Amino acid sequence: MLIRRATPADAAAIFALVPRLTTSFVPPPWRNPAAMTGTDLDVIGEAIRSATDDPSVFVAETDGAIAGFVHVRSLEDYYRRCNHGHVADLLVAEGHEGQGIATALLKHAEEWARAQGYDWMTLGVFEQNVRAERLYHRLGFRRDVIRMLKPLK
Repeated sequence: MLIRRATPADAAAIFALVPRLTTSFVPPPWRNPAAMTGTDLDVIGEAIRSATDDPSVFVAETDGAIAGFVHVRSLEDYYRRCNHGHVADLLVAEGHEGQGIATALLKHAEEWARAQGYDWMTLGVFEQNVRAERLYHRLGFRRDVIRMLKPLK
């Protein structure tokens, strides 16, 4: 497996995987999966085209095919008032699960965050995505702030 920065030539293969971000689990009822996918496509596309290291998309390539990707960017922590690395999206292609690809991509994301000078890395996970949360916990992530949402419509 090779992990490398995504190029615009990888965009179509990455975009083909993006719908899996909302079909591998059931999002909460107040989220619109189609709108989520549209936002992901826009933001990930911007990151792929970025001329800087922040944001970035890295792909895991096996046998010449993209088996997964991680989208990283900086976020500012409210209490520390400084930036840290953040995993915005992590996805492994169907048929490639259980091969250590997500773990390798997360380790690469940590290397990216350290190279940016960050001392923290965060990620978000929907409560319903239990499989992903188990992986993140196994890799050293812990719950910090639990964000609650109340739809007002």
